[in-house]
Amino acid sequence: MTKETTEQQNSLNSAEVLKKIDKEKSPKLYKATETLIKAQELADNYKIRAEKAEKEAKKVSEEPRETETPIKPPEEKGTPTTPYSLQDIRALNNVHDEDVERVEKFAKGENVSIAEALKNDDLKAILRNRDELRKTADATNTGGGKRVTSKTTGKELLRKLEKGEFPESDEDIDKLAEASLKEKMKK
Repeated sequence: MTKETTEQQNSLNSAEVLKKIDKEKSPKLYKATETLIKAQELADNYKIRAEKAEKEAKKVSEEPRETETPIKPPEEKGTPTTPYSLQDIRALNNVHDEDVERVEKFAKGENVSIAEALKNDDLKAILRNRDELRKTADATNTGGGKRVTSKTTGKELLRKLEKGEFPESDEDIDKLAEASLKEKMKK
C-alpha cells in the first residue's frame, strides 16, 4: 500500500464518519469532528511537504559542487582583517587600547606595516594628542562627583555634644568617646 492510497482511505473514512454523525441532533460533535478532520488533513499535507523538502535537500547535497568557496566567519568589530605579525604585536604593546584601531587604519591608509606606521611623525603626534586628552579627562574626573566632607576632630565633637548635637556616624561616635576619655585623663 502506498502513501497516496492510505491518504485516500483516510479521507474516505473521515467522510464516512461525518455522514454517520447527525448534524441536526448533535451539532457540537459534528463541528468538533469536522475540525479534527481538517487538522488531520493539514498535518498530513505538512508531512508530505516536509518529506518532499528532505528529498530535494538530499539531492542537492549529493550533487558535486565544481566551484566550492570556503565560507568565512563574520569578522567581529575590532578584529583585524589581516593577522598581525610578531613585530606588529610588539609595536602595539605600547599603544593604548583605544588607539589600536586608529593605528591600524593609519597603517592601511599609508600601505605600511603597523610597526612602520608607529614610526611616522604624524601618527606619533596624533597618539600624543589623544594620550594628552585622556590624561586631561582623567584629571578632571578625579572627584567622581562625590561630596567631600571635612573630618571633625574630637574637640569639635565634644563642643557639639555640649550644645546638644549628637554625632550620626559610627566614626564620629568613636572619636567622641576617645576625646571624652582624653579629657577625663587630663583632669
